Amino acid sequence: MKKQLLSFILIIGSTCFTRAQIAPENHSIILKPIFGTHVNSDQGHLFQDQITGFDAAYFNDISQNSDKWIGFIGAKSYGIGFIFRDLSKLKGTKDTSANAFGQVYGLVAQMDFRLFTIGKVKFNFTPGVGLGYTNKYYFNNTKNRFLGSPINETIKADLGMELPLSKYADLMAGFGFLHVSNGGATVPNGGLNTGNVYVGLKLNNPKTLTAERKSTYTTLQRNAIEISAGIGARGVFADRTKSLYKSGLYAGYNFYLHDVISLKAGADAVYYFSIFDPNNYVRTFQNYGTSYDKWRTGISIGADINLWRLTVAAQIGKYIHYNRLMEKASWYWTFGPTFNITPHLGLQAKTYMHFAQADYVNWGVVYRF
Repeated sequence: MKKQLLSFILIIGSTCFTRAQIAPENHSIILKPIFGTHVNSDQGHLFQDQITGFDAAYFNDISQNSDKWIGFIGAKSYGIGFIFRDLSKLKGTKDTSANAFGQVYGLVAQMDFRLFTIGKVKFNFTPGVGLGYTNKYYFNNTKNRFLGSPINETIKADLGMELPLSKYADLMAGFGFLHVSNGGATVPNGGLNTGNVYVGLKLNNPKTLTAERKSTYTTLQRNAIEISAGIGARGVFADRTKSLYKSGLYAGYNFYLHDVISLKAGADAVYYFSIFDPNNYVRTFQNYGTSYDKWRTGISIGADINLWRLTVAAQIGKYIHYNRLMEKASWYWTFGPTFNITPHLGLQAKTYMHFAQADYVNWGVVYRF
């Protein structure tokens, strides 16, 4: 397997290097073999089980663009990345999940931010989000309680450095994190957190722009009232044919600070299409999201980070009304991206969370006025 993986990386590398020579200006190709392990402290064997794989990415440079948000947050480039992870050596909790994991293949949208520079060495932070496929999950291998479906959301982040070798190539090294989960769409789905180190190569095709480049889109540059509505579902335990649907509603006020940052405060409400029935425990239980009533409500505060047409929001809230099964779930938090069709209208995927567990993903529409 290692020989096959190495051969595949070399083939991809030689292909990408050839393309890099003829790529349009200000583009780059990144190749990073990775070596890691899982970092779920409650799953045993912390930092012991080996994960191998690689990342390959194609980035478009925006550091020379004149948009205000780019300079304000140190954004350097954006692109699309391919990820591969071999999880076959993971054991899981007390060996009960040994040999229950397979491989993960994914595509993620990424953005690269420059943190600081020391001499010639550049230090970057590169987050990304996308979708991944795994060939082993609970419903085709019931020992795997951490991945509940073949298609999962993938969230990754790299913290690393670049050392220029020439005008056209940089040596890269750093640390990475990858989270794989389906957000509770089917359960059981504990989710899997992995960490890794990497050493890689960045192939550049740099060229100074001869004319100003700027986007025609700008975020809403004032305070605004925001409302959103959507629908989503959490899975029924060990039954991927059934779902427990919910609708999430939000109304709040955004305080504009900058093209990049807005503070926000508002009220959340979640409507349950199916409530908890103690006489039908397994098929109505929703973990920390288990409710005896049709509605739960709360108030929350947080912030928006605006990156061109993408807004990433996060809020933390306290329940006002929640007739819940689990008393300690008195707080909640939400996060998720919004793709802005216009400065006023956007499409949103908002995840409701209790502690470190996803309740469900609310797919909906956002309107600001």
